[in-house]
Order: sequence, then C-alpha cells, then structure tokens
Amino acid sequence: MRRDLLLLFLVSALGASLAACSKGDALTEHAEIDAPIEVALHHAVKERIPVTLELDGTLAPNRSAKLSPLVSGHIAEVHVERGDRVKAGDPLISLRRNELSLAARAASQRAAAHLRQLGVDRIGEFDPEALPEVIAAKAALDQEEDQLRRYTQLYEHGSIDERSFAQAQLMTDAARARYQSALQQAKASAANYQALSAEAALRQADAANTVLRAPFDGSVVERMGEVGEFISSQSPAVELVDASQLRLNLAVPERFADSIFEGQEAEILISGTSHRLRGEVRYIAAAIDEATRTLRIEVLTPNPDGALRAGHFARARLNLGGEREVIRVPKDALSERAGVYRLYVRGEDNRAIASLVTVIESDGDEFLIDASELPDRVELILSPPRMLQDGSPITASMEG
Repeated sequence: MRRDLLLLFLVSALGASLAACSKGDALTEHAEIDAPIEVALHHAVKERIPVTLELDGTLAPNRSAKLSPLVSGHIAEVHVERGDRVKAGDPLISLRRNELSLAARAASQRAAAHLRQLGVDRIGEFDPEALPEVIAAKAALDQEEDQLRRYTQLYEHGSIDERSFAQAQLMTDAARARYQSALQQAKASAANYQALSAEAALRQADAANTVLRAPFDGSVVERMGEVGEFISSQSPAVELVDASQLRLNLAVPERFADSIFEGQEAEILISGTSHRLRGEVRYIAAAIDEATRTLRIEVLTPNPDGALRAGHFARARLNLGGEREVIRVPKDALSERAGVYRLYVRGEDNRAIASLVTVIESDGDEFLIDASELPDRVELILSPPRMLQDGSPITASMEG
C-alpha cells in the first residue's frame, strides 16, 4: 500500500514538471514571434512619367535584294566580296561577253541582209507596192481588168458568147488573187525584217548586259558564284542590303491600337548594347490580324553611318500620351517568384506590409514599378529577411 502511494506521488510530480516545461517553451516561442525584426529601410517618392508601350522585334534593313544577271553566262570576274560597301551602278559580277557579242553581230547581219532584199536602206522607206513582184502582179491585173471591160461591152451587144465572157472574168479574178498574194508576201517580208531587227537588238542588249551592277547603295551580304562558273539569269548572284535606314516590325496588342498613329515617335533600345535610337511609326496595317488580335506596324530609324547591322533584337518604346505614377525601387527591395514581384514597406504601426507590384522597366540595379496603389511616400524594406512576413513587427537598423 505504501509502495503504491509513493509511485502515485512520483508520477504526479513528473507530470507537473513536464507541464511547467511546455508552458515555458510556448512563452519563449511566442516572445520570439512578437520580437521586432531588424531591417534596413529606403525612402522612395512617387514620380510621374509618360505612359509608354514596349514591344519587341528584329531590325530589318531598309531594302534587301537578291540580284541576278539579266543574261545567263559564265562568270568572268567577281568585283565584290562579302561586307563590301557599294554605290548604285558599281559593278558586282561580269560575265564572258565574247559569245554574246558574236551572236549579236550575226543577228544584225541577218537583219541587214533581209533589208537589202527589200531594196531600201531603212524600213521606214519601204513601200510594198514598189517591189518588182508586186509591180508585175499589178500590171497583169490591170491588163486583165482592161480586157474584161472590153469583153463586157461585147457581151452586152451580143458579140461574144457567155463562155468567153465567163473566161475573161476568171482570168481577172486569178490576176487579182496573184496581186493580193504578192502584196501580202511583201508585207510579210517587211514583218520578218522587223522580227530579225528586234532579235538583233535583243542580242545586242544581252551583250551589253554582261555586267551585274548595284541598283542602290548598300552592303554585300552574300555572293553566290566564282570565276568560271555558269550562272543562270534565274539564279541569285549577289545579295545586297541597304541599311541606311532600319525597319522594326512590331505587333501592337488590339487594346492599344487606337493609340498608334503615323509619325508617332519611338525610342529603340538595342539588346546587348548601349545604343538608343530615335524612330517614328511609318507604316500601320489597314486591319487587325484576326488570328493574333494584333495590329502590325513598322518603325523606321535612320542609320546613315551603318553603325548598326540588320538582324539585331530590339525593343521599341512608344509614347501613348498621358502620365503614370511610378516609384524607383532598388533591386534588393524586390523579390520575384514565377514572374510575380513583391516588396515590403513599413506601415504606420512599425509592421511590414507586403505588396504585389508591376515592374514597368528595369535598368541595372534599379526597377521602375507602378505606384498607382501606393502612398506618395513609402519606406521600402531592403533585402527582406526570410522570416519576414506580412504583418511582422520591424525595427529599422538604418535608413537609406
């Protein structure tokens, strides 16, 4: 009996001791939660900036052309190399001219020989009625018509029979047909000369077009062909670009379409460089793309010295008019997860207030955020500690 009472007393004492320890731990934990967290603060003030729209695209040259020679032939000389700058009219590639010159000379001689057959020095002087064949056929027709008139009078007076009169008519018709045939042959011969003359002119043009020249000022991107190779008039020989102006094709979301107009200024930032260019909207599509619900526009920017090359990735910033409130935030005041940005500010009761914000622009170690829902002056918490939560008590160790 005495042993049972002693055991009961020991169990009760152990339970009381454990309860006291648990209560002490809870009080300590609660005290740690309510303890202020030391943070560094940064004072920020709202400012107003123009409302802009940023769009990405790739810079394209003002003009680009894959050039082919006007005639086919073997390459005799290559005048340019990749990267060369050329002026309009400069030779790019020359073809062998001998064969084309011989063909042009042969065609000219054929045309000249045919003109001599027509009996004139120039085709403008040619009269088909003056050819001997036509003159002879016309004389025979006149003779038959004169005889038919005499036969007609005799037939009307009954001096000849109907058979003789019909034969005279047939002879006249045959003579007229021979005359018409001779006249048509003369005209066909003149047309044949014109065809030969046109062929000669074409051959001469081919011989004169053996040099491929630059149609505009630009730079050589690529040349396809080497000396001795045969190149067709359908095959590109040189690719030329004019980068004196650069074009930036952009897709404007449908909701901003009404804010875009021709001549609108744009600031262009070149990815990976410090270049900032000024351009303007030059082309606006007539309709919104139904598939993408975007409006296609084109921004042009001058590049007279060719400092920038086509193909750069670029971002255009269009001024849409109006202003918006923003705050400049140090990089270490923002935390980001899955594209969502959060910052902490000090509230009136020295507690942290968490806010989700929209980043408008980032520039190195500074971010520009939309401040439309923030007070005019805020105290940002720099490098928020991991244990910091919305509503946590804070104390400022220093202020920036």
